[in-house]
Amino acid sequence: MSKLERLKISDDKRHLVTMSGKPFFWLADTDWTVPMRLKWDDALYLMDKRVQQGFTVLQMVALDPEMDYGMHNPCGEPALFDYDLSKRNEKYFEYLDWIIEEADKRGLYICLLPIWGQLVVGEDWTGRTYEKTMTVDNAYAYGQWIGRRYKDRDNIVWCLGGDRQPIHKGVDYKAVWRLLAEGIGNGVTGKDLKWNVWDEDWSRALMTYHTCYEMETGKYSTMTYWDDADVWIDFIMLQSGHGTTSQNYNQVKEDYNRAVTKPIFDGEPAYEQMPTGWPGDFPLHDAWMVRKRAYWSLFAGAFGHTYGHASVWCTISEKDKAGRPCTWYEALDRPGAWQMRVLRDFVDSRPFDQVIPCQEMIAHSAHCGDGCLDDHRQACVDKEGRFAFIYMSSGGNESVDLSKLAGGQLKGWWFNPGNGECSGEAFTLDNDRQWTSFTSPDCGDHNDWILVLEDVALNWSQPGRPLSQVLKEFEMPKAEVEKVFPGWE
Repeated sequence: MSKLERLKISDDKRHLVTMSGKPFFWLADTDWTVPMRLKWDDALYLMDKRVQQGFTVLQMVALDPEMDYGMHNPCGEPALFDYDLSKRNEKYFEYLDWIIEEADKRGLYICLLPIWGQLVVGEDWTGRTYEKTMTVDNAYAYGQWIGRRYKDRDNIVWCLGGDRQPIHKGVDYKAVWRLLAEGIGNGVTGKDLKWNVWDEDWSRALMTYHTCYEMETGKYSTMTYWDDADVWIDFIMLQSGHGTTSQNYNQVKEDYNRAVTKPIFDGEPAYEQMPTGWPGDFPLHDAWMVRKRAYWSLFAGAFGHTYGHASVWCTISEKDKAGRPCTWYEALDRPGAWQMRVLRDFVDSRPFDQVIPCQEMIAHSAHCGDGCLDDHRQACVDKEGRFAFIYMSSGGNESVDLSKLAGGQLKGWWFNPGNGECSGEAFTLDNDRQWTSFTSPDCGDHNDWILVLEDVALNWSQPGRPLSQVLKEFEMPKAEVEKVFPGWE
């Protein structure tokens, strides 16, 4: 039996909560190929490390040919015999069962993709073509089988797609994905659910769709090609991608303001140490990029966020490290990953599920425009005006409309999302309900800050938790810390 509660959509349709109504913060790691490429002790090490770093979800794929076209598990067992979706190898799937069970024991949910998009469109990203593995003829049966297999696993959230839009190079694959969704729905619930007929039992198979970043159009939302007739889609997943110019806060805003409300998150932003000019090699995305995409989307209205590393999603080993910055094992302790711990502690220190986007409270938004990147600021405020967060990508000066805050006297902090420290003691000011100017402790590239303003009467302690305290708690050796944070004290 599952240790975790099944997740559902919150009453306000903006967040995920547990079945008992407890707020749930989605902080996912991208581990697409773990069931195929990590043996059991390494898989446990990865899970335990991500728990330390505050992650709550692991994104994995049941059938993914990108790193191994034959789709074998670490013991060499193929997922399918004769590459036939109806000829499934039980030994392969028993290992996936075990991973899901061990994740549950550690308090981790699995965002499970039953099959990667390449196996539907029959083409990889190099242009090589293959016979299509899942079609309208077998999608329902496979969905029904895997849905039934995991119907009692409460730590699973379903995700269809797999790096492909449902219309790929002019070919419409919606019928395939809808049949897969219906099959999963039937397997989980035992009911004959239809993709376009609302039934409350659809909520028992919480589901989204993972797109690609479509280079031709710049579109990357679940709802780019789907619409609200597809009742199986419970929440929206973005893939803001690995380019340098993506402004995921704009897409979050667009989907946040849809007529039909659904929760939104960025499920594939720029991975740490991923090439910025794919398919080129350099430069690589750094931790600053990771932080920017995270706080931009969260403060714009996302319910959670996904982190990724270029060597972890594909579990790069020592033998295939050539041309890569590091192995999956080395990558687990990269700065961006530990700064997700900072993010988690920050949002947990305040009732984050009560915030709403509020760009109108900052002056910078009026002249930043759509072309704003490294100097972008993103603001959100508590629904009752108790507190506000303003993320400043490179610090600087910002004018804030204090009329959005309810307290007569305010307490303020400058929070550093790179290390979890606050710059000095809290400062206080009277709330005159006027525009007021604030200046960060420093500014420039890599010097991002969060301005926290809140009602003094709340008497809250400083937000978040210093990363130095976290690292000491887990007794990381100084030599290991130095590899990630040179000069760390």
